[in-house]
Amino acid sequence: TAVALPIANAVDVFQKDELPFGKPYEEWVQDWWRWTAAIPGDPVTTFAGVKEDGCLINKEGPVAMLMDPAIGGKHHQKCDISSNQGILISGWSAVCDGSVKGYENKSFKELSECAKAYDLGKVAVNAWVDDKPIAQVKAEDLKTTSLINATEVSTKGFNVTTPENSNLAVDYPGTHLGAAHGWYIFLKPLPVGEHTVRYVNDV
Repeated sequence: TAVALPIANAVDVFQKDELPFGKPYEEWVQDWWRWTAAIPGDPVTTFAGVKEDGCLINKEGPVAMLMDPAIGGKHHQKCDISSNQGILISGWSAVCDGSVKGYENKSFKELSECAKAYDLGKVAVNAWVDDKPIAQVKAEDLKTTSLINATEVSTKGFNVTTPENSNLAVDYPGTHLGAAHGWYIFLKPLPVGEHTVRYVNDV
């Protein structure tokens, strides 16, 4: 079902079939997972470097990638992002790869099914830009019932490097075949100025 959502002024999103900055949407998702897997773990914050008013993002190149909301809790970050950069948000997603015991020799199909299994249950994601709704996801047991300005992605197989100190579960550090699934929001560059991007999930 399509629901009309009042869109924040001058805010637009990339759609699944677009080529953000000349690259397929799915490849940006793969890059988001490569970045996330490389973030060191920390016993207190899960992600090393999550500090109030800090800035844990990946902003190399034309896309700024925001942190995984799966770490839980409320985190306020203050970041400088170029008005030429898109902003990639993972609303709710999962990856499976060969760095975890029992999955080291799994096929792409098996890894893909594993990633999807983490996304079962009721998933609700909402995102706002400057307090105006911009995107929404509602899904239950992988059946998406509402998708507004968001995209469901099941990646092809891709190599992901998980270091020994990764925040993700890791039994075999190194580079392995991985597969990801989830719901993403990919903002086009925002106008020059100060903006608040907020995203919340309930799973």
